[in-house]
Amino acid sequence: MIATSNFNSKSITRMPNRLGYDYISAGPAFRWQEIYQFLNPTGFLVAGGRVSSVGSSLLLGGGLSYLSSILGWAANNIVQLELVTAQGEILTVNQNSHPELFWALKGGSSNYGIVTRYDLRLYPSTAMYGGTVVWPANATRQYLQAQTDFILPGGGSYDDNAAIMPNFNYNPVTKTSASGSVLFYNAPVDKPRALENFTAIPVESGGARVQNYSEITATTSGFSPRTLRWSFYNTAVKSSADTMGLIYNTTTDLADEMLSGVNCSVGSATQPITVNHLRAARAAGGDAIDLDPDRGPFVIALIYVTWSDARDDAIVKSFTDRVLASIEQQARARDLYYPWLFLNDAGVTQDPISTYGYGASLPRMQAVSRQYDPRGVFQRSVPGFKLGYEAHGY
Repeated sequence: MIATSNFNSKSITRMPNRLGYDYISAGPAFRWQEIYQFLNPTGFLVAGGRVSSVGSSLLLGGGLSYLSSILGWAANNIVQLELVTAQGEILTVNQNSHPELFWALKGGSSNYGIVTRYDLRLYPSTAMYGGTVVWPANATRQYLQAQTDFILPGGGSYDDNAAIMPNFNYNPVTKTSASGSVLFYNAPVDKPRALENFTAIPVESGGARVQNYSEITATTSGFSPRTLRWSFYNTAVKSSADTMGLIYNTTTDLADEMLSGVNCSVGSATQPITVNHLRAARAAGGDAIDLDPDRGPFVIALIYVTWSDARDDAIVKSFTDRVLASIEQQARARDLYYPWLFLNDAGVTQDPISTYGYGASLPRMQAVSRQYDPRGVFQRSVPGFKLGYEAHGY
């Protein structure tokens, strides 16, 4: 096993420099909260993970930030990487030195080498609005309508400064639901208009206010506790008036049918992906994910289950499979299916890389792998979402 836990250096390089940007250099051992706290005194911000405890590998799966509608995927804000290949070469990878490898790493996960340093573009930062809110059980329908309004044309998602990280959960034993979200607005504006449908919902706990970026991300410190068993899988559905109801009703109806005797919680984090997010990704030089803005906005439906008893593993997997299949079947019937999987939210049996560029990116990614890892070490010996052994003739 190779560990990079001691690669924890952080430094800032200001303009002028050969890369043409102010940037932070960071070893891969960081959690995003460490980066944001390091940057606090500098007046700079980086487009990185939204949850404080998430680590650097988010970047190699694309990565969502609260600034994605302005800056694209978090990976689009990598200006350079240091990479150790299977042959032991230490490469400095950027758009000029290794352009195909640089493209493939933005979404390519653990398929090309071990990253030993990220150089990430910095942006000026001021105070902004945000925080985590939890709404009471009787507000779930109001939340679903608020997100529907947010993703429809003219809604809050069309303001590039606005972002949400929403979630609903449901207990099939008690038949109770709850919902909440991180709310974010990239300006020191209290309760901005783009988020007004969410801020109108009475809050059970938490809150949002004008504060600095690291204070906003710190409100996520309790997310995803490690005391339970977790299952994460995802699909994607085009944004429409029916989208949220389709995801919620399918998830809760099948939970009632299949999990009424299981001590668990099911739910979905339904993340909007805007047209401007995809435009920004292409404007920043593109990436292996390569989604077309002209196909319109959609939501990533992360379907999750938390439970405690290993004896329930099989029924949880069966439930998840049925939810995904049902959502996709209904979405296809309504012309709402979006043919892509988000690697950062993918389950172990899913194949997100095959959906990049709607299938067109994989051959190019395989060619990059053959060039930089000709023996297929990262295909055969490193776990994760792979490019296919056939890339190397195995």
